[in-house]
Amino acid sequence: MEKIQIAEQNQKKWDSRAKTYDAKRFDYFRFMQKRLISLLDLREGTHLLDLGCGTGWAVRYAAAKANQQGEFDGVDISAKMIEIARANSTGCRNVHFFQTGAERLPFNNNYFDCVICSNSFHHYFSPAKVLKEVKRVLKPNGKIYILDLTCDRRLPKMLNRRCQRREPAHVSFYSTDEYRSLFSSEGLNYVGGKIIAGRLIGFPMKVHIGLKNGK
Repeated sequence: MEKIQIAEQNQKKWDSRAKTYDAKRFDYFRFMQKRLISLLDLREGTHLLDLGCGTGWAVRYAAAKANQQGEFDGVDISAKMIEIARANSTGCRNVHFFQTGAERLPFNNNYFDCVICSNSFHHYFSPAKVLKEVKRVLKPNGKIYILDLTCDRRLPKMLNRRCQRREPAHVSFYSTDEYRSLFSSEGLNYVGGKIIAGRLIGFPMKVHIGLKNGK
């Protein structure tokens, strides 16, 4: 399937889910996002970007952790998600949302201290291009944190193949070795991973952390 078709399918899929994306059944997702954000070195003045931000919950949560002092941005390909994210963020200081793909980010070079991506990296048609953009917008010594199902075991590998057959917008879940290789190929150091077990799922999620070196 062509890249444009995949992007269109992803946009339609998430537009259709926007109204119910904050329903209680997604509580496990918020739990995992909290665990992800607990790994960040958040402080007043932090510049944070969320790729595939949905309705912006994680962006607002991170902003609150830093006392609304800094810059907290989210991007998503879904116009409906961004619309709700903005509506839900009225009164939040320094919180902004943009409709765009992760392969072309509307930000200056060396701008963010950290970039997060929770449960959306497997939808990216060109993961290498996404990481190249992430490296561009990260400050030196900035980090990216990717939370996603990781194919280090048999069950996630089976689920990945099933999703690829049944869900056109699903590109791939990756193994730890594949993340390490992707990061390395784009000049990001792989500095570790952390397993995060969700409450309502039967397999581990993992956070993959990449570091941008340089001055």
